[in-house]
Amino acid sequence: MTVFFPRPINNKGIDKTKEPVKFDWYKDFKGGFASENLPSMIYQHMSDNSDFIPEDNYVSGNDPQLKGYEDFAHLFYLSKSSRETAALIEKYKKHQELNYSSPYHYIGKIVGAALDPSTALFFTKFGNAAKIAGTALLSEEIFKQNLDPIRDDSYVPLVGAYGYTVPFLLNKLSAAPGLKTQQKIKEFDEEYISKNNTKSSISEKDIGIDGTLVNPNKTDPMPSAVGASVNTQPIRQTAKEQMYGEKFVKSNLGVFGEDGPWTPVFRTVNQKVSLTAKKMIGDLLDTPLLKLKNTKAWGFSATGKSIETDMRMMRVGEIESHKMIKDQYLTYVQRQQKTTGANVPKTDLMMMFKNRGKTAQSQGWLNQDQFAKEISIARLNSFDHAIPEVAEAARITQKKVYEPLFQLANDLKVREAPVLSELKFWQKQLENLLKDKQTSKTFKSKYGDPDEVYPISRIKSNIEKLTNRLKNIQDGKGVKDYINIVYIKNAIDKNKDHFRGIIERFYNRKGVQINKSKLDQLVKDLSNHFPFVKPRKGDYDVNQRYVFKDPRYARANRSRELNLDKQAQIELIDAGMIMSDIFALQKIYSRQMIPDILLTKKYGDPNGLGYKFIEDGEMSGFNPGLMSVANEYNLKIGMGSKGNRNQLLKNRDETLADLEAGIELIKGTYGLPANPHSWTSVAMRTMKHYNALTMLTGFFAAVPDVARVTMTSGIKRGFKTQFEMFSDFLGDGKVFKMGKKEAQSAGEAVDMVTGQRAMLFADVGDMFGLANKLEGAVGKVSAVNFMYINLMSRWTEFAKSMASVTIGSRILEDSIAWGKGGLSDKWKTALSSSGIDEQMARRIANEFNEHGTKTKHNYMANTSQWTDTQAVDAFSAALNKDINITIVTPGLGDTPKWMSKELGSTFAQFKKFAMSATQRMLMRGMQEKDLDFLFGSMLLMGSGMLIDGIYHKTRFNRDYSNLSLTQKLLNAFDRSGLAGIYTDVNKAIETLTDNRIGISPMLGAGKPYGSSGRWKAGTIGGPSAGQIYNIFDIMFDVGGNKYNHHTAKNVRRLIPFQNVWYLDWLFDDIQKGLK
Repeated sequence: MTVFFPRPINNKGIDKTKEPVKFDWYKDFKGGFASENLPSMIYQHMSDNSDFIPEDNYVSGNDPQLKGYEDFAHLFYLSKSSRETAALIEKYKKHQELNYSSPYHYIGKIVGAALDPSTALFFTKFGNAAKIAGTALLSEEIFKQNLDPIRDDSYVPLVGAYGYTVPFLLNKLSAAPGLKTQQKIKEFDEEYISKNNTKSSISEKDIGIDGTLVNPNKTDPMPSAVGASVNTQPIRQTAKEQMYGEKFVKSNLGVFGEDGPWTPVFRTVNQKVSLTAKKMIGDLLDTPLLKLKNTKAWGFSATGKSIETDMRMMRVGEIESHKMIKDQYLTYVQRQQKTTGANVPKTDLMMMFKNRGKTAQSQGWLNQDQFAKEISIARLNSFDHAIPEVAEAARITQKKVYEPLFQLANDLKVREAPVLSELKFWQKQLENLLKDKQTSKTFKSKYGDPDEVYPISRIKSNIEKLTNRLKNIQDGKGVKDYINIVYIKNAIDKNKDHFRGIIERFYNRKGVQINKSKLDQLVKDLSNHFPFVKPRKGDYDVNQRYVFKDPRYARANRSRELNLDKQAQIELIDAGMIMSDIFALQKIYSRQMIPDILLTKKYGDPNGLGYKFIEDGEMSGFNPGLMSVANEYNLKIGMGSKGNRNQLLKNRDETLADLEAGIELIKGTYGLPANPHSWTSVAMRTMKHYNALTMLTGFFAAVPDVARVTMTSGIKRGFKTQFEMFSDFLGDGKVFKMGKKEAQSAGEAVDMVTGQRAMLFADVGDMFGLANKLEGAVGKVSAVNFMYINLMSRWTEFAKSMASVTIGSRILEDSIAWGKGGLSDKWKTALSSSGIDEQMARRIANEFNEHGTKTKHNYMANTSQWTDTQAVDAFSAALNKDINITIVTPGLGDTPKWMSKELGSTFAQFKKFAMSATQRMLMRGMQEKDLDFLFGSMLLMGSGMLIDGIYHKTRFNRDYSNLSLTQKLLNAFDRSGLAGIYTDVNKAIETLTDNRIGISPMLGAGKPYGSSGRWKAGTIGGPSAGQIYNIFDIMFDVGGNKYNHHTAKNVRRLIPFQNVWYLDWLFDDIQKGLK
């Protein structure tokens, strides 16, 4: 059987000016069959009586008949005469005409290929079936090449590849494999683990750890990544092995993958100086990729839980509070029903519109926004309120959000420790200056950075400010009678006199007189309030930079220089000058406090400096931080030659900048503009929300998520667990509900509350819009869009709940198997990458055996009943991380830094998801290189093809069957998301070159065409540029009296929700009305 490869048909030689040819199905089928079936080709060749007399000195390349056929000259080079060439041209034209137009010819070719003698070899059971079939197919194709002079010789390598691989797969998959075959598949799955991952390939030179030169080959005990108390026999590794073990398993994408300088994670992991830097970037940010230390050669060392993962898990309190507040509002509405007989809304969406009418408002009933405002007021009044549901909701916010986070911060001295450390530093400098009778202190750089001169007056000023700040912190009264204050700039700007009056009266009540200039400055400062403290940049000596920089901890963690009393805060709430929406306030408080708590827990301070480790070493109980990274580089710089020093200085600053970026990404401060309240910043953020409303299609584009679930947990296991879950879902849904509950306890599957994945997809996840009424309104519309209109958030919550069932079952099943010694190396590596080593796997297995539930195919953890808190934490962290890898959710470290800056994120809107998919789908799969990735890719392609077919029918009203197979496959590949950002890059090239360069034109799937200016503007400047171009295009059409159906289409593109797939019919009618 020679394989017929469907491919784009060249229409050279077809006269399209003639009437369409009427095809004879029998004749065309017969011709197609004869052109592909080997016995028929032999018969035709033997029956051919054509006799072309050779011409002396004839060279086909010089024949004028071939003018216009230069690209196909190789088909005629064996011709010996002009008559033979003419006959071959006519045969080629007829062949192309049939290929281009006749479906019967296609069918004949397929049937002819299927009835080739070699077909039977595809299903042989012999162990060397691939060799037999591949050799036979290749020989058959070579024979055909000699029989048919116009047969494309590019078939030969394709047939060879097809012939050797397909029989192998069919033979392996045509029946249930035996034990021997299962073992071979297992070995094939795990082949990547041992390939190029041996410790013998380590070649780094001597390294330093925290400024101390160490023997790279000395073996030191290293504690398990899940905690030293977990592993009683630590893995012993040399410093050199640890350095190399932090590298990523090769994906073979080279510089286009993990070896490239694309993200701060990649650059830090690839630098070869600081082991602390490699570990620190992993402690800060998630990575979906496998590391060498996770593999067998490194003893399956576990990757530690990142702060990014911990942040998601710690939001559970805020999410529970959000739901419970809504429950209290429902109780309030039900009480209203008993009083007035008003209907109780059945959905969250309708609840948002409850009590917004004139009647309800005149009777004093609260809508949801007013209810949220009253909760804030109740918090200021010691949780006292005339409405019992409001009072209870205020107590809920205290119990679930404010009190736990404040207590954690207080216990860790998050607010106090950085100020105290800085204060001690300057006090010591002042003491030395006075002792030596000096008037200033010059900090000289040893490594080429600028010197810094501090006069004694400046040092005293620093000490005074730090002393006052420390006193305010220590005098703090906690979070009772407290709301975090977020000033609303545009409301203050509209009525500054009223705002000034509130502040002035506050000072009068305190008995403090404030002059006009200071009051004006205070009003200006407060109106430009930042939700976070933005770090001040400066080119200081690397050791001094962390002393001189302004403290980078959240404003909620700082003492408030202006401690407004209750009366002033309530006046500001009534005036709309500070935020009163408790949903937003507790979200901001969590987003500010959690990063500082986790950074302090890890490094001893909320800036990741690690000065406590510098002072006390491992006895401090904290990890080394930025200062240790600086020390390791400085050690190398001091030992290097002059030329090498310059390069090391550059590398040092780049590494520290990447680590600082990681910290700021966690805090939400990276890429902040100088003034987030400027009209340009507001415009860019608002435009991104608008783009999301007008351009995104919704959940249907995310259907391939279903394929990802089976792809990442194993095809066989994935199908079994998912089929059981779906069957159960049609019944009482118990398995699905348990999986969802487990995911939510780990901080996932809560998108109907947070909308997190949809916001990341649209790249509109900043916090600053909450402090601006316009942005706040647009943000709420976006949230409604994602939750209730394009349904992206609802789909994500469902998909993550579904994934939780399979992933949780895999983690539990594999933990049990590892404890019993029956787990394959592949899945040991997967568990290790998720933070579970052998010792922790045993603890998880013990807890499951005691408290878990086993269905036919699924394992349900029931972690709420577990007694081993570390096992709960490890299982939940693994579940959280793997859900976000499976249901692709962009991580903080998945993208280049410029994409997280204001202008960069505007240009690259909607691209973060593609960047994340590149790592979580393509690169992770290329690391594993196993059958699960192969079959998962097929499932993704199938899902993409399904979506494309439905879109063509329902959205574009086009016949999907008219597309060539090549175009169908390209569309399916595009919609699958498998290639991540590389698909977007290819589409950009095709758009900018009018489809002359790119994958589609290379495969002949598209003709050159002129892309519209809007598409090109969007390709270069992002969606916002495309929208602006569209607006100008409409203006020129209207102004130039050129309004037509293209103008109507452009007007439609400006309407929110117009691209939601199930609303197409509505906007199609609107578009027709605009013509």
